[in-house]
Amino acid sequence: MEDVSIWSVAWDLGFVVLWSVLLVWSLRRDHRQLRCGFFALLTAYSLLGLLAMLTSYVPGMRILVLLAAFAWFLLMAMLPLMLVLNGLRVLRREGRRPANFLSLLLGIGLVAAPVCAVVLVSLTQAWSIAAAAELFAACLYLGSFLIILLAQTLVQRVWGGRRAVPHPDAVVVHGAGLINGAVTPLLASRITTGVEIWQDEAARRQKSSSDGEAASGRPVLVMSGGQGDDEPTSEASAMAEYAVGLGVPREDIVLEDRSTTTRENIAFTRELLADLGARHNVSYDQVLLVTSSYHAVRTAILASDMETSWAVAPAPTARYYVINAWLREYVAVLTYRRRAAAVWAALMALMAVGFAALYLLSL
Repeated sequence: MEDVSIWSVAWDLGFVVLWSVLLVWSLRRDHRQLRCGFFALLTAYSLLGLLAMLTSYVPGMRILVLLAAFAWFLLMAMLPLMLVLNGLRVLRREGRRPANFLSLLLGIGLVAAPVCAVVLVSLTQAWSIAAAAELFAACLYLGSFLIILLAQTLVQRVWGGRRAVPHPDAVVVHGAGLINGAVTPLLASRITTGVEIWQDEAARRQKSSSDGEAASGRPVLVMSGGQGDDEPTSEASAMAEYAVGLGVPREDIVLEDRSTTTRENIAFTRELLADLGARHNVSYDQVLLVTSSYHAVRTAILASDMETSWAVAPAPTARYYVINAWLREYVAVLTYRRRAAAVWAALMALMAVGFAALYLLSL
């Protein structure tokens, strides 16, 4: 084994500890905020760097590190093709709506962006250098945000759901649109997941009561979804009928049938539960929202931004649809952080002007 630099190890280990402490602090404050994904990403990056350095001192391990790096490079090289193929599959099965083009466009963009950058730089004009700088800054911002949101998705999957709210007083299922007044497979997955959670908690409370332990009443199951212009009934009503078919007593179901967006789902449900609690002298402090897996992270961010303590449980989604749907959520979350986008846009403009000025001065 080669001599190990103690200072190098200590330096890298210090960063691992720093980011880990910040991650734990952020998780304790609110696991739903994007900063958790940011700190998780930095922790993973620092840990991988430390492991790579330590293994480099072990004879024969360098080749394994190089093979892992090559495998990662190969995966990244194949990513545009995989996105394009997934995009074509989504378009074939879900139709040519604008939102269904996202994975296809991202796959094309991953190839087009570096090609455009090379062409702009090769033109050796002030405007082309400025445009290349703008393109680089835009890709840096959008790519960084995408990776952070992906890390936050993993954080939400590990620390969210029933881990955050193990014994919900209310289970709220978010609507997802109807087809000719009927529940779609996507919405059926949400309802089934919500009903399973509700039944599990109701059975637990009933058992606690029969064992002589103090237990509150049965949890309430809220179906949240308004009526679209092309829908003969509200989503909440159709969802309630579906839940009754799964064995939920109708008296345990409450309808929130005004909302048309995720923000309204949360806002109107909060009003409904506050009114219901006041009328029955019950406190609905522990609330679990149920939505599709790709939609969970955005719903959790919104719930946090709206100053609720509610957690989000994911319902299964068809695998082929997850990537495109998650990219749609990524675009939506981008609009929630407009100040950050405005600051970065200003920095992009300054960067472009700076590169153009440096180029002109070098002539």
